[in-house]
Amino acid sequence: MTIGISIIFFIKALLFGLATVILIPKEKYKKFFIYGFLFGGVLDIIIIFSFTYLNIIKYYKMGPLSILNTFPFFTPIAWTFAMMLFLYFLPIKRFFLIPYVISFALYGIAVSEVLKGFGVYAYNIYIMPFVFIVWFSFTAFLYVYNERITIL
Repeated sequence: MTIGISIIFFIKALLFGLATVILIPKEKYKKFFIYGFLFGGVLDIIIIFSFTYLNIIKYYKMGPLSILNTFPFFTPIAWTFAMMLFLYFLPIKRFFLIPYVISFALYGIAVSEVLKGFGVYAYNIYIMPFVFIVWFSFTAFLYVYNERITIL
């Protein structure tokens, strides 16, 4: 079996990973990796299994690195890195926080559209924007709460 178009999942994870290495300072990397893994990678797997079962999302052309023929191996890795970036740049001013969360939700839709354009992903355009808003809001809330950050 050849890799083919499924290489796009590896490229996506690689680009997000490089961005974290470049933008997040080494001394803070571990903290953000743990949050990214839990709120990005683990939650992504839960969302994928749930939403695939409900026919809200579907991955195609996953190649040899498919997990249970449901999602590509590199997708939760990419979400781990994306969530690290989201949390690292999270603003602490309420005026910026809400637009920031909405912007990342729109970014999630934009990445979904790119994957859709490659023919490797399909999703319900009416449900996923809300999923992304809830996902990023939940993550931001728990991060702010756990780190005892005061939102100004």
